[in-house]
Amino acid sequence: MTTADQLVKTDTPMAVAKGIKECFSLLAERMNATHIEYTEEISILNIELSKGRWQNVRGFLRKRGNHDFVVMMSKVCSLDEYPNIDWKNLLERSNNLKYCKFVVHHDYLEVVASAYFDNAPLDYLEQVAHEVAHTADLLEHEITGIDAQ
Repeated sequence: MTTADQLVKTDTPMAVAKGIKECFSLLAERMNATHIEYTEEISILNIELSKGRWQNVRGFLRKRGNHDFVVMMSKVCSLDEYPNIDWKNLLERSNNLKYCKFVVHHDYLEVVASAYFDNAPLDYLEQVAHEVAHTADLLEHEITGIDAQ
């Protein structure tokens, strides 16, 4: 059994991962997703959801104080193309989410979550990635009617 296999099966904290690439590579194995190395600092998980839909979740590390956090984000839609967002509905929906919140980033509505990286178990990070992907995909479908990835 390889070290990666052991990490995937034992939910060892991510402190053993050397960065976002290794973290997302391990998550991709565990989630049967595709890992894409976008840049040195950003990795992407392409996660298969129900009904043949897919959603990209990009991740990067951000330092806060003395700790690293993994930030996971997924685009929903361009605000230029879909300016009539029901913001009240989004705020109400956020009450039912465990990890995510809605943000506007570079004129896109996005779903974002962050987690303490240093000792987060893989199963926890998997749950966070799933919620980001599922929430973004659901909103994308409701707002745009398409699967834009």
